[in-house]
Amino acid sequence: MMNDHTSSSGIADASHGHGPHVVHFKVQTPRGLWSLDEPKDATKRPEYPVSIKIEQVISDVRSVFGFVEQDSKYTLLRGREVLDPQRTLASYDIENGTLLVLSVQGGNA
Repeated sequence: MMNDHTSSSGIADASHGHGPHVVHFKVQTPRGLWSLDEPKDATKRPEYPVSIKIEQVISDVRSVFGFVEQDSKYTLLRGREVLDPQRTLASYDIENGTLLVLSVQGGNA
């Protein structure tokens, strides 16, 4: 018998009519907080299916805040833990309300 914990791929969640499991979180950057309501003029919001890779979140937060410097190193962290860009949100068990931090090294943050 299947239950809500069938797999980490989100397949069980699809049976509830919601599609893939989506998480909402916040990202603190040197230029401000990215959340469901900040900044007011953001074209994207930090809500993603858990299957999204960390690199997509980094790309989107760079876009929202205008981090265009290619010579900078962009890293997403949860506390002191550096998140691997090739891993998914699900692989880190990112939950609703989690605060992530965008670290920018080099360039003009």
